[in-house]
Amino acid sequence: MNIVISAHFDLARPVMSIKMDNQKLLGLVDNFAGLFVAYQVSRKIGTTVYFTNYEELEYDGAIDVAKSLDKSNTFIIVIDTILEEDIKGKMVSITNAYGFETKALKKAFKDKVYFIDGYFEEEDDETYIYGEEFKFKTFYLGIPIPKDYHATDNSILLSNIDRATEITIEIIEWLEKLYT
Repeated sequence: MNIVISAHFDLARPVMSIKMDNQKLLGLVDNFAGLFVAYQVSRKIGTTVYFTNYEELEYDGAIDVAKSLDKSNTFIIVIDTILEEDIKGKMVSITNAYGFETKALKKAFKDKVYFIDGYFEEEDDETYIYGEEFKFKTFYLGIPIPKDYHATDNSILLSNIDRATEITIEIIEWLEKLYT
């Protein structure tokens, strides 16, 4: 099974910059927390990442990626953000699973991952494109942020990005064992 990550990088005006210091990512971190996790996972274990554009419009980036992949042999993990208040203190969440039964994953990661049954954002997410429209195995992995999604004064600790990276790597390695 070929496991890939999809993370979108849409950024709109009026945001002119996002700041990172030695402790935090500050500003419109909505997309970038997920991008940073995806980047680190790829650098650490070599997972292919597709950084897509136009998620905020018509999902053109996800559609383009979906058309380029072999759906019989690809599992797509969409990494994005989720509000801290929606995941009960866990470091990541999983929801919007398509073509994949999460029961064993829930058992293996119940202490680290907050699982949201069903479709958290039923038609407002790349998982809908990948899973419903293109029939890939996919799920949404959410990185928690404290303020509303498009808040320009948001922040996330870099240590939280690092911890989410490690959990994501554990999940990918678990999936690789499951599918080999």
